[in-house]
Amino acid sequence: PGQPRLQAPEAVQLWVVNTNFTLSWSYPATDPNVTFSAQFQWSELEDTGWQELPGCQQVAGTECDFSSAITEFYDAHYLRVRAEMGDQVSPWSRTLEMVPEDIAQIGPPGLELKSTNGVIKVKVSPPEANQRKKMWINDLSFKYNLVFWENSSDAQLQNKNVFPVDTIDDLAPGTTYCFKVQANLPTEAKQGLFSPISCVETTQKAVNDLLCATNLSVLALNMKFQLIWEQQDEQQVNYNVQYLMGYLKKLHEDYSDKWLSVPSCENITSTSCNFSSIITTTGFYYLRVQARAAHNKSCVSTEVRVDPLQTSK
Repeated sequence: PGQPRLQAPEAVQLWVVNTNFTLSWSYPATDPNVTFSAQFQWSELEDTGWQELPGCQQVAGTECDFSSAITEFYDAHYLRVRAEMGDQVSPWSRTLEMVPEDIAQIGPPGLELKSTNGVIKVKVSPPEANQRKKMWINDLSFKYNLVFWENSSDAQLQNKNVFPVDTIDDLAPGTTYCFKVQANLPTEAKQGLFSPISCVETTQKAVNDLLCATNLSVLALNMKFQLIWEQQDEQQVNYNVQYLMGYLKKLHEDYSDKWLSVPSCENITSTSCNFSSIITTTGFYYLRVQARAAHNKSCVSTEVRVDPLQTSK
């Protein structure tokens, strides 16, 4: 009597993260001599029919990595797998169709944390940083969702959309906080996988510096823009108003040396600044006030964001 026919693999599935492709299946038999081989074809190759799928030939387990085989991420591909033992082969599994970019998940971004002066500075690197082969062509289209919580039993999760280089403040001093971040592509309704969790302890805040300008706000009328702030004490202070082109915060690089002075608001003693001269109707801006007193002491205020077309009435 002939041997029982080999069964076809079942529950064939794909797992795609960035440009990493894994094919998996289930198989009832436990015979150690059974191996598996897969084939693929893609729309460009239809003339040549089914090809052996590299990385997925005579596999002993129930999954294989075929990342090296896929180079076109927007084309339909077809995959199938079968069992083999000696001269016997099973029927093919059902055929899976995939368009890589449609089913790919966004991998976890990189996350670096630095605790300083009561705040946490975060630096996020894109999911495919330093990769030659990329599923996601434009790193600038990612939006990063940072989730963080106090490392305690009844912690509340907090969410914040962050720039690649950003600061988390309003944290309790001397407290451990944990962070994870994901990269999302809102235009494609894709949410990415989270980075591993990193935890860091906040330091004590520096003493509230009475030199600093506080309560910054923007007044705008007919594309005329005024920044106003408050002085905290009576000492003699000179102010320097600085601005940053908003798009610089979207780049994956340090923008700390990209702040520029508002020309008419350098070394002033008043607590207001007309910054209309720097505004064009496109883009958005950040403003901050640097205060200087005797003995070269200085303090930089918190930042305020200005979207000219939304702010101006």
